[in-house]
Amino acid sequence: MAPTESHSHPHGHDHSHAGGGHAHHHHHGGKAPAAIVKAMVITILFMVVEFVGGWFSNSLALISDAAHMLTDVGAMLLSLFALWIARRPITPSMSFGYHRAEILGALISGLMIWLISGVLIYEAIIRMQSPPEVQGPVVFVVAVIGLIANLVSMWVMHHAKDENLNVRAAYLHLLADSLGSVGAIIAGAVLWLTDWRPIDPIITIVFAGLMLVSSWGLVKEAIEVLMESTPAHIDPEQIQKELQALPNVREAHDLHIWSVSSGRLALSVHLITDTPETVLLAANDHLERNYGIVHTTIQIEHPDQFQSKRCYDCMPLELRTNR
Repeated sequence: MAPTESHSHPHGHDHSHAGGGHAHHHHHGGKAPAAIVKAMVITILFMVVEFVGGWFSNSLALISDAAHMLTDVGAMLLSLFALWIARRPITPSMSFGYHRAEILGALISGLMIWLISGVLIYEAIIRMQSPPEVQGPVVFVVAVIGLIANLVSMWVMHHAKDENLNVRAAYLHLLADSLGSVGAIIAGAVLWLTDWRPIDPIITIVFAGLMLVSSWGLVKEAIEVLMESTPAHIDPEQIQKELQALPNVREAHDLHIWSVSSGRLALSVHLITDTPETVLLAANDHLERNYGIVHTTIQIEHPDQFQSKRCYDCMPLELRTNR
């Protein structure tokens, strides 16, 4: 009996995976596009205000906050593009579709935060050697306006941020920028009250460092998806035990679980059984009901055939070739 392979859908699921109570339509946009556009308009308006205010007051903290707002706009444009690309239909050469565009967008957004943080830290270190005069009152007022703008943008995007990793990346940009605005407010207040010039580059370094830390989780998760590692919330050993405990399953091996994109899981496994149809239905039902995994590739192997193959693999090479 030849191995029986089931490619994912004995329940009648197609590659959109929209059935069975696990609606994945949110990966195709949901509330995200409209929220991103609104947040982007707000960010652009106040980015101009901060650039002008930073140039007028000669504040690196304020200019750095405006520069990060520019990366916010870039991240949001990238998010919109990734959401659009992800909607493209599956083709024979792109059998998983374009969903990983979301992950690539998230990774690029995270790396943008790292790049801008590195530039700001470098500029701040140079300024520390000879801090220029900075107009504290202007910095304080403009930074407060910038913080309000960031908070409004975050509020607009709050309900969409969990739709996928890419939208969360855009939200994280706004959060990091809010930290920058808080830093600029502190710098402006200290300059206004004491005229202690080193506070401007010091605040820039501190909050650039916070931006790096806050983006680490995003970059790490994006890399893990691209490396096809098992998602952190999934225990592969437990799933293997559960599949092996299904009626008539003698062994489960060669188990692989990975993310096609955020929240969209795929699984492949070999099951040894002499009742393939029953086991296929039971395995797919178990995986969908308990883990939301509907894209599966399950190869069924008959016990006798598998034992024969296992014995053959254990033979010395010279005996194999003479068989």
